[in-house]
Amino acid sequence: MLNYDAPPPRRRLLSPRWFHDPASFTTEQAALSARLPWRFAGLADEGVTGDAACGGFLFRRQTPDAPSLADWLGPTADRLSLLSTALDSPVASDSIDFAANWKILVENTLDDFHGSTVHPQTIHPAVDADWRRHLHTDRFGPHSRSQWKLSEGTAAWWDKLVTRGALRRFAVQDLYDHCFIFPDLYVASFHGTMVIVHRVVPLAVDRTRLEWRTFLPAASDDAKATSFRRGLVSMLAASARQVIDEDRPLCEQVQQARIAATGPGILGWREQRIGDVHEVVSALLPTDGTAP
Repeated sequence: MLNYDAPPPRRRLLSPRWFHDPASFTTEQAALSARLPWRFAGLADEGVTGDAACGGFLFRRQTPDAPSLADWLGPTADRLSLLSTALDSPVASDSIDFAANWKILVENTLDDFHGSTVHPQTIHPAVDADWRRHLHTDRFGPHSRSQWKLSEGTAAWWDKLVTRGALRRFAVQDLYDHCFIFPDLYVASFHGTMVIVHRVVPLAVDRTRLEWRTFLPAASDDAKATSFRRGLVSMLAASARQVIDEDRPLCEQVQQARIAATGPGILGWREQRIGDVHEVVSALLPTDGTAP
């Protein structure tokens, strides 16, 4: 258990220029392509090619001496394999551009606590208020997984949806589960039922596209259940878009603040996933990108 009464460890974080300098962005992207062993290529049904698969998730080998995909993914491989059982039921897709560096989007999604301030009416009420007991994070090198118990009301709501919509649960878990695969893939799931696959696509040093696809497995083609699911899908897709729309202005404000930053910040106990990303990116760079 984390000792919140003690100060968190100090991390070496990327200096501000890696968030706003075009030349640094070019160097960084080249390093990610040439030195990162594996990178997410796409989902099996998207018509992309990969060198290895973990369930329905395809990956491209980028270095000749790369370890096996299973070794590189570590314990997250089991999670991706389980999530893959829901990928036969795509129901929606969407994307949005951010005027922000891609790493800011990653930092945002790895910050468990931004829900209470950025999503007070959407994500935050869906999880249990007692985060000390019901928020659990595992870190596996550059990858990580966060699990937050759903609130009683949200879990009961999902139970009703499962029954009325004849939904198929890929796992019996009343969780908001967030699995991050470095550097640009994260998969969120709710109640072991709905899966949303997100991909962070760097376009420029200060521009990033977030793409996501929603999957909602069905256990029956009953006419009433099918009709109910159509309305449900429309509501869930709109909710997913609303959450991203809430994230965008925050990320864009952070981008502007990073331009004026004179040094890195300090991470708290619950922000160590962000520190892991900074350290892995720094290790891939041909020059030291960190600041003390």
